[in-house]
Amino acid sequence: MAHRPGIHVLAFDIYGTILNTNSIISGIKTHAGLDDEKATQLSQLWRRFQLEYTWRLNSMGLYEPFDDVTRASLNHAAAEMDIKLADSEIAALMSDYSHLLPFEDAVPALKELSQNPNIKVVIFSNGTEEMVSTALHASLPEALLPLPLHLADSVRMYKPATAIYDGLRKAFSKASGAQGDSPDVWLVSGNPFDVTGARAAGLGAIWVDRAGGGWKDQIPMPEAGVGPLQIVKSLGEIAAFVKKQS
Repeated sequence: MAHRPGIHVLAFDIYGTILNTNSIISGIKTHAGLDDEKATQLSQLWRRFQLEYTWRLNSMGLYEPFDDVTRASLNHAAAEMDIKLADSEIAALMSDYSHLLPFEDAVPALKELSQNPNIKVVIFSNGTEEMVSTALHASLPEALLPLPLHLADSVRMYKPATAIYDGLRKAFSKASGAQGDSPDVWLVSGNPFDVTGARAAGLGAIWVDRAGGGWKDQIPMPEAGVGPLQIVKSLGEIAAFVKKQS
């Protein structure tokens, strides 16, 4: 294995890594009047279709902004469950989606990492600038903001398309041409598809396994072992890991 230089950039995914997409369940119960079970089911379907739509758009060579994708996937999920949502209810849920709650480990971890002068924290997301900026200002202390953004809009393609990871590396890497097991830009994500996308593009990747279930992704890849270079159960473990790499 090639030498791994010190990590220069930590590119944090936002949905499912910093922000808990399941926190939308409370809004669903409030605005759609559903019980816990149905609200949870709608939340899970909404997230499933949201991701599925991005992958389908990539495959078809099409692009629609993430807020439009998020609204369409909500409508699909509701239709799948035979739930009729009024326009006002959809608007309220879309607003709530821009105000998701952070995971408990997110703010302390970002505060600790912000104190490391050798690390640049970047937000790396499928979301639009308006969605992401609103969500960050709603969930993080102002002292941590603003954070640099690298978004799908920049290449008009969604994760895990190689172009979005290549754009991230070109924008922030100090090591010209760094790839394989010697990256200085690392993804931090709780989403396995995001991790394999980053690794296939030559970035480092830390997978956040909050459930503690272990890495199970079996997608066939051109190279063996294209999975996370590090697995953590909490964002709070990342600062110590970074120090070991320097």
